[in-house]
Amino acid sequence: MGNENSSGREGTITPDKLFGHLKTITEHKILVAKHCFAIGLYRQGIMHDLSKYMPTELLNGFKFYQGGTRSPNNGERDVKGYSEAWMHHKGRNRHHYEYWTDYAQNPSASETLIVYVKMPRRYVAEMVMDRMAASKIYLKDKYTDRSPLEYLQRGRSRSLMHPETAQELERLLTILAERGEKELFRFIRCYYLRGGDMKTGRRKSLTK
Repeated sequence: MGNENSSGREGTITPDKLFGHLKTITEHKILVAKHCFAIGLYRQGIMHDLSKYMPTELLNGFKFYQGGTRSPNNGERDVKGYSEAWMHHKGRNRHHYEYWTDYAQNPSASETLIVYVKMPRRYVAEMVMDRMAASKIYLKDKYTDRSPLEYLQRGRSRSLMHPETAQELERLLTILAERGEKELFRFIRCYYLRGGDMKTGRRKSLTK
């Protein structure tokens, strides 16, 4: 396995990389579906990450497979400086915050050129399930309920989301870290997806 990154840089497809990548993405998809079913997002659980089986993403996944401990997208970035698979993926999957960006209509000197759009809660919830599953797949026995929150805190993704989306994501991952998976699922299913106010702790009316 020590040559995995070097073979990834060459962009060759071997049987080990082919089956390894298929195993990784399928295990991830099944795990996200299981988590989504636990919070009542059945359709999203079934449809999650189907684009990974499309040629643009699948072939690059085979070529730049990283041994199941690192995303092939990063292997592709190592070689090309960008990931074609990721650009294809983020434009087709609404559970990624990168999907929810747009250009400012009339940017001024004081206004950013990029607008970060607030994500609907059902996709924030799917994003949480996705981050949990990815951490479990890549970290394996090293995974704890704190792992997804620690990954968020190490990165800069919060600055690239709508502020309310970033706050909601961090709040949900904090519940996971402090109270565990079962309590997180209950909170999302019974409160968050039913319009609960994340600031006041009160549930919004479900009727218009």
